[in-house]
Amino acid sequence: MSEGRRAPISRSGNSFADQVERTLREQILRGRYAPGGRLNEVEISTELGVSRGPVREAMQRLSRDGLIELRAHRGAFVRALGPGEVRDLFEVRRALESTVARLAAMRATDAQRAELRALLEAADPDGDELHADERFQGRRDVHALLADAAGNAALASHVGLVNQELRLLRAQSGEERVRAHDAVEEHGALLEAVLSGDGDRAAAAMAEHLDHALRHALQALPEPA
Repeated sequence: MSEGRRAPISRSGNSFADQVERTLREQILRGRYAPGGRLNEVEISTELGVSRGPVREAMQRLSRDGLIELRAHRGAFVRALGPGEVRDLFEVRRALESTVARLAAMRATDAQRAELRALLEAADPDGDELHADERFQGRRDVHALLADAAGNAALASHVGLVNQELRLLRAQSGEERVRAHDAVEEHGALLEAVLSGDGDRAAAAMAEHLDHALRHALQALPEPA
């Protein structure tokens, strides 16, 4: 199989549209398709071994999630974030995640506090486990853990959607590790505030952290073609 290609999707399990959606979402967020690049419906259906119907349905879903744009009579394109859109998304993220931090400081269980404390103690300012501040990185990401600790499923869901859109920045600006050291220090201050149980302090630490992340994200955007 050629590099970058995927095996045809499974004939069992979830629907074809579900599987195509997961595959395309992963490919887009990993940067396989360039921001602004066109997604060819025929090529994708051939590669994945499905009809065009599930591909079209998957693209509709990804469009609703803000990852692709559907343009009349032109097709589907990977969304390319401009400075204004980045600012808008960070304003939403700042509002949501400041609330997350405040609630996590007040509601985190003993088990969640232990997990956050372990993450704080393991943080290495010279490492890269907490770089890529613009995106969720999985279960042990600071932001994902705090969203769980906030104890509000609806809030966590909205945070996840905003952060997914911001993951497009990683594909758009490339592997940026410049902020790794600062981001780890900011996460440390944030975790200390949450573990102190001081909701206002935790919210302020999150807001400051995301203000710094926004400035970096804008600087990392490529120059317009």
